[in-house]
Amino acid sequence: MPKNCLFLLLLFCTIHLLAQENSTGKPNPFVLEVQYSAGKLAPVYKHFPKSVLVNTVELHLGYQTYGRERWNKLLNYPRLGLSFIYQELGNKNVLGQQFSIVPTVYFSTAKKEDAKFYAEVRYGLGLACFSNPYDSTSNKNNDGVGSAFTWQYTIGTNLHWNVSKNASIQIGAVWYHASNAHTQLPNVGVNNFAVYFGLLAYPFGRLHRVHDKDTVGIDKKWHLNFRFGSGWHEMGNAFGPVGGKKYPVYTASIYTSRRLAKLITAKMGLIYRYYPMYHTFLQNQKVFDSKLTLRSSSFTVFVGADFLLGHFAISLEAGVNVYKPAYKPFYELYEKSTPINFYTKQYLATRFGLNYYILDPYLHPRNNVFVGAYVSANSGQAEFLELNLGYVW
Repeated sequence: MPKNCLFLLLLFCTIHLLAQENSTGKPNPFVLEVQYSAGKLAPVYKHFPKSVLVNTVELHLGYQTYGRERWNKLLNYPRLGLSFIYQELGNKNVLGQQFSIVPTVYFSTAKKEDAKFYAEVRYGLGLACFSNPYDSTSNKNNDGVGSAFTWQYTIGTNLHWNVSKNASIQIGAVWYHASNAHTQLPNVGVNNFAVYFGLLAYPFGRLHRVHDKDTVGIDKKWHLNFRFGSGWHEMGNAFGPVGGKKYPVYTASIYTSRRLAKLITAKMGLIYRYYPMYHTFLQNQKVFDSKLTLRSSSFTVFVGADFLLGHFAISLEAGVNVYKPAYKPFYELYEKSTPINFYTKQYLATRFGLNYYILDPYLHPRNNVFVGAYVSANSGQAEFLELNLGYVW
């Protein structure tokens, strides 16, 4: 399944970054963190199951970067690791429990070596498992989660207090979001907004940062990029129909990219997609009489940015569908919402995920190969999960 491939890519990137730090022969500043958060599920549809307080316990195993790799300093020495998350979702009978494994990065605002107080922003993307997903016979009320396994997205911020060389405290707020990216219906998604308290232990203390001057210049040339891939999804809206066939989506893109800063790359170009699901839909509904393959395709003009973190990059894109004729009749049958909702989903295409580069893109901005995993969406509603292979020329 593509969602499992996404998690394996994230896990591989985390292990690879850890190996980079360990290559120095020095002991890494290992970080052990325990968090408790209290939150509330957002009722994202009218008959969302009632829930009480959501209790979450999180164990984070990671390390504090100290400057061995160039990107450590350029990103102000983030800390990286794996978060093991348990959530009791506030309605045992319908929603059940959630277990997640999420590669996570914490970006710090601290500017001084001995800073006591500072803020952090956290970002994570991984895999979630639900104990009680939707079932057509035993659990019809859980439209939020249609599959036992989904991808898990977390983003948050906290205030961090270094109590001593070996211990820290933090308090913050976090958004936990789980979805299978429309690969199995129903899939409305689960959103937990929470506040948390965390205790951090540094068993070996914190190492001093390496402050070597970065001498690598910024390559400001435009580079041509190619990527090809495929995705998977089901026919229908977020609620169903349930148990349908899974259809592939075939994608190709050509775009240009240019480094804006040492770790930020801007890009713009064209995406082509072919949807066998739309082809089947148009045939069954007899919407068009000819050119069904073309009318089951889309062309999108997009802009985006990659944020480099070692060999991988957080990738964000937004675009306009200049041609997607099958979506209007599909929307009229399955969605039936407001005109504003239709126009945003018809024309606004968004995409986010991760790229992993074979060569460090900071040192090798061209002649590089990458693989990626992304969620592609109509406006903010997931459309399919996508895997890509690309080349930077």
